Amino acid sequence: MRSFPATGRRILQAISTRHVYTVTGSGSAAEAPTHRTSAKALVTGAAVVAFGAMLIPGGHAVAAQAQPAALGESPFVAADVQPGDLQLSAPEHQDDTTGPMAVVAANLEQLANPADEHADEHAADEHPADEQAPDEHRDQPQQDEQPAEQAAPAEQSEPAPAPAPEPEPVQVPVKLEWSSPAPGAPISNPYHKTNASYAAGYHTGTDFAVSVGTPLLAVGNSTVVSSGWAGAYGNQVVLKLSDGRFAQYAHLSQLDVKAGQHVNAGDRIGKSGNTGNSTGPHLHFEIRTANQYAKVTDPIAYLKGHGANNF
Repeated sequence: MRSFPATGRRILQAISTRHVYTVTGSGSAAEAPTHRTSAKALVTGAAVVAFGAMLIPGGHAVAAQAQPAALGESPFVAADVQPGDLQLSAPEHQDDTTGPMAVVAANLEQLANPADEHADEHAADEHPADEQAPDEHRDQPQQDEQPAEQAAPAEQSEPAPAPAPEPEPVQVPVKLEWSSPAPGAPISNPYHKTNASYAAGYHTGTDFAVSVGTPLLAVGNSTVVSSGWAGAYGNQVVLKLSDGRFAQYAHLSQLDVKAGQHVNAGDRIGKSGNTGNSTGPHLHFEIRTANQYAKVTDPIAYLKGHGANNF
């Protein structure tokens, strides 16, 4: 392996015009013009390489072994050194990139690999310097950045408790328009039953078998006509109904309304008893067409005819 200065001198000797003529095997210079143009290009490139090699004292080059040129072939096929055959060792001072040795080595590297230079040029065009990157995005608001708390996936919350069952609706009592005076009580003496002990000769009302203290209800929307003692009827209450009829309650033990008071169907007007001319606790109930004795009609038929059904 020879040093670069020695190799450079040998290349300079090889590229002399006379030596080129000798390599071709031609004894005269008259045959040279046919190859003059190619020879000039080769001589120029080789001179640059040789001159650079002479400036590198510490480098080394390896010349490829060339086969002797056959007669009649191009004299430049057998050239001693090709630009791509040179191999350079690393310079002694790798950090020095501005000295003459580093410049020459860089030039030789570009000559050996010309494709890399164009690749670097295209790469530079496609990717501008990093110094311009901040300027391109300097004025853009950082909208994509989010706090870590927002970027993190939301933790799975505990399942919501099952809704409490809705309370059962309160059973609102149905507002009565007409009602029995003693709902559910059995009848002990029906209306118009013949009986000589009565002044009219028959029973003028309907008797309900109820014990003393049983609540008694207004049979319809009405106004209290009288509330007090009534001789053979004992304590009684008389109501004037909305259709002009009258309802009479007799033998009561307690009076809960007063004359002139307005009551609605289903309101309590007093309690049953055994007062007056009575043979036992019961409610004597009449529906009168006028507020007089014996001006009566069938109480059960009348109430049922108006829609009362709680007997």
